[in-house]
Amino acid sequence: MHSAFKRDEMISATAAAKNFGKVVAELSERKKEKTAVVRNNEITAVILPVEEYEYMADVVEFMEHLEIYDLVTKRRKSGGRRISLEKLLKEEGVAV
Repeated sequence: MHSAFKRDEMISATAAAKNFGKVVAELSERKKEKTAVVRNNEITAVILPVEEYEYMADVVEFMEHLEIYDLVTKRRKSGGRRISLEKLLKEEGVAV
């Protein structure tokens, strides 16, 4: 996944270290949505307001729950055969 950054949203790693308080203040005051930290001409980190990070973490967790729900639903509907662990191991040639 790639995200576009405006020129004013990018800062060198050196400048970020020297001006960290200012970078954080701009984010907390909503002067900027995000800040990309650039090292050796590559974006190596993104600094976000905590609310944005928490929202993204919640979305990821929700998506994981949806994937698990879909898997359980598919398995329940498939009505597949049930076998004991011992039989499965024997069928697969796994010695315990």
